[in-house]
Order: sequence, then C-alpha cells, then structure tokens
Amino acid sequence: MTPPRVILWLGALGFLGFGVAFTLWPLPMARMIEIPLPTPTARVDFAATYGGFELGFAAFLIACARREAWLRPGLWAMTAAVAGFALVRIQSLLVAAGPATTPIYVALALELAGMAAGIWALRRPGTS
Repeated sequence: MTPPRVILWLGALGFLGFGVAFTLWPLPMARMIEIPLPTPTARVDFAATYGGFELGFAAFLIACARREAWLRPGLWAMTAAVAGFALVRIQSLLVAAGPATTPIYVALALELAGMAAGIWALRRPGTS
C-alpha cells in the first residue's frame, strides 16, 4: 500500500472514529467541548451534524482509498476538510475572549497533522 493511500485510510478512520463517537455518545462528546444540549432536538441535531457528516465523509474517503482513480480527489477532500477545520479553529482561538480547553488544542493538532500529511501525499510524485 502506498504512503498516500495509507494517509487517506488514516483520514477515513479518523473521521469514522469521531463520527461514531459523536453519533453514539453525543452528550459526553458535547460536554468535552462545552456545548450544552438541553433538549432532545439539540441532541438530535448535534448527533446528525457532528456524527452524521463525519460518518458520511468517512464512507466517501474509504471509497476513494479503494479506487485508484479516486485517490487524488479523496486526498484533496480530506486535506481541504481538515485544513478548513484547522484554519477556522485558529482564527476563532485568536479572537476568543479567553483560553479554550485542552480538547480544542488536541483537535487542532490532529487537524494540522492531517493537513500536513495530506499536502505531503498530494505533492508526492506518482500520486495520480
């Protein structure tokens, strides 16, 4: 398995893991990032938005990892997604009125690592 394909699989597994966690355990996950979910409607929307998107995106990345012709588009999608998360997280941290909790910085580190890995994989010769 080529390094770019490994990176895409790791990205897919990351999105899958977070998708499962946000879907099955929305309250503990929301508490970890200090988002109150006071009503059933809030819990349903949180699970659908955070869990549902990540599960669907993981399925897309898995499909891309399994098809040679989809490898490069999958790497672009993964890299763009984690870069978007990271860049908005950095911007938000810069304008926040105070410090964020540890999970925010862990998420940022994972996003920056995923972005760097994706850029590296896209720049490798022969990644088609």
